[in-house]
Amino acid sequence: MKPRYLNRELSWLEFNARVMGEAARADVPLLERFRFLCIVSSNLDEFFMVRVATLLRCQRDKMPLGCPSGADAEDILRKALLRIRKLLKQQHDILHDKIMPGLNKSGIELIQMANLNTADIASVESFFDKDIFPVLTPIKAADGMIVHNFSNLGHYVALLLRDPATPEETLLAVVQVPHVLNRLVPLPAAEGVRRFTFLGNLIKIFADRLFPGMEVLEHSSFRLTKDADAAVDEDEDRDFISAMQEVISDRERGYPVRLEILEGTPVLRERLRQHLGIAKELVFPVAGPIDLKTLMHLANIPGHDSLRFQPWNAQPAVDLGDNQDLFTAIRQGDLLLHHPYEAFEPVVRLVEQAAADPDVLAIKMTLYRTSGNSPIVAALLRAAQARKQVVVLVELKARFDEVQNIRWARELEEAGATVICGVAQLKVHCKFLMVIRREADRVRRYLHLGTGNYNERTATLYTDLGLMTCREDLADEASLFFNSLTGYSRVPQLQRLAMAPFSLKAKVISLIDRERQLAARGAPAAIDAKMNALADPEVIAALYKASQAGVKIRLNVRGVCMLLPGVKGLSENIRVVSIIGRFLEHSRIYWFRNGGDAQVFLSSADWMPRNLERRIELMFPVLADNLRERLRDQLDLFFADNLHSHELTNDGSWQRIKPEDRAASHSCQDEFMRQACSSAQARGPSLGDELPVRRMPKTKGAKS
Repeated sequence: MKPRYLNRELSWLEFNARVMGEAARADVPLLERFRFLCIVSSNLDEFFMVRVATLLRCQRDKMPLGCPSGADAEDILRKALLRIRKLLKQQHDILHDKIMPGLNKSGIELIQMANLNTADIASVESFFDKDIFPVLTPIKAADGMIVHNFSNLGHYVALLLRDPATPEETLLAVVQVPHVLNRLVPLPAAEGVRRFTFLGNLIKIFADRLFPGMEVLEHSSFRLTKDADAAVDEDEDRDFISAMQEVISDRERGYPVRLEILEGTPVLRERLRQHLGIAKELVFPVAGPIDLKTLMHLANIPGHDSLRFQPWNAQPAVDLGDNQDLFTAIRQGDLLLHHPYEAFEPVVRLVEQAAADPDVLAIKMTLYRTSGNSPIVAALLRAAQARKQVVVLVELKARFDEVQNIRWARELEEAGATVICGVAQLKVHCKFLMVIRREADRVRRYLHLGTGNYNERTATLYTDLGLMTCREDLADEASLFFNSLTGYSRVPQLQRLAMAPFSLKAKVISLIDRERQLAARGAPAAIDAKMNALADPEVIAALYKASQAGVKIRLNVRGVCMLLPGVKGLSENIRVVSIIGRFLEHSRIYWFRNGGDAQVFLSSADWMPRNLERRIELMFPVLADNLRERLRDQLDLFFADNLHSHELTNDGSWQRIKPEDRAASHSCQDEFMRQACSSAQARGPSLGDELPVRRMPKTKGAKS
């Protein structure tokens, strides 16, 4: 009997296998392939810090994992670590057999330590003595140096030493590779070739200067990963920002969950493992280099444009037309923004325009993840300083963005804004912006609701959707929603909007169940949904029931999917695909046929327990007919993709979809770029664009 649910952790690793697949493709530019490998490394870092850490805690404390698949923590951990070892081998095979030889031919060489020649070493000796040696601190790894002394994800060089005075004894020492220095060190270049080696190699080569009088027996680079899944105790009555700062500090003191070390030094590896107290199954010898994530900047090296995707410049929003005044544009009709194909600039401009407009009375919004130099936060600061009412809910529990969010919260409060530091026990993940403006006939509320963060940088890399509207029914409910976050009001009874963790899950299940009932009566019934992850057992169970009733269901799930499609008698009417392309698919679209009167929703929430039960999320309807049609067309393009899409089979494996021939190939991301360019060209220059005005040339004697 086939299982009804796939395991979340193992499904997540298969998502990374699909990302790895993009790095293996010969039709993807070389530096983009390298970038995909770096993304895999970054994803695995978080997987160890959070998911492996959770599995180890469950195993250590003999706690049930609670996985709907029925698997226990020990079994999943064993399978996950085995899969990771295979992924790492594939990653380094692609790097060393395909990408690095290709980069060498293209004039970019990464020189391993064994391949450094005498001239190379001589060229970096002075640099080491003057710029690197003063920063280094050799440390003896005596019994007093415990695992907490090592920074999470920090780079180190371990050395096995021998004192000639006591040759029978070996000593363990470590040197931290300074993160303040560039990890890539330039080497003498041949004509048309840029050559680099790694900073850690220089530390190994000149190790005798760090340990004079000692004999270096072995050396190796290594990195330690720690449990970073610490959470603030929200039951304690204390300053929340201080509590969050303690959580950030606790990450450095977490339990070790992985030791990465270069292959080829078994004695040193075992000595280090024992010293750190790490289980053998958590040690990962790798071919190197360790931590590709920190080499991501190499993908942007100047002068090698042919090795990257052609640059993409986001186009003007299709629905915005020639309006430069956003308030006017929104009053004329709802606007749909599709990033990164359409610019994120209108969202930034809405906040900037609101900050400068004397008729704007208030700005209210949520901030989950922003950029380090956010123009939106800068506009909010100006609005607060101009004595407008600015109310911002800054989510301090946004994992790995806590430090930045604490800084924004303090700056906003100092400028005069009212800052709410999240909601107790829940993470505020919704994307909400409201501008309240006094106009000739009334006070009007302008809304932006989105599927992605208010981060202008990731908006060039992630695909997301945003709705701008001033509909009274949506604005009324949006006000109730926001007030419930900031005040003492009860959870509002919403009709148009659905709010997690109170009504969103029930709403989704009721919409699925309605399709099931329609199908049972012979009425048109279908569901198309696009999301990042599908892991909620109750939602999956509802989808299974709908499938059994004959509802045709198409699911586009980028990452984790615990639903098993195509199983006879259970899910034979369900198809699941996943798209991995140059942009990270991040939008959430939920379409229900509803007997022919289709309903379409956008949301900040995936169909996962954490989104539906442990976060503040919003699902909101798209009510304008033209926008619903646009979203319907988008969904069709997603499911027609046969260049960057994989399909989940009924045995739980993912198979790449391939076009029958080149003429029949379809890439949804390429098509969205073509559509955005076509719409922009059809519009021509807008009234707000800068026109190339020609003026009379100055003549001698003319007045300036």
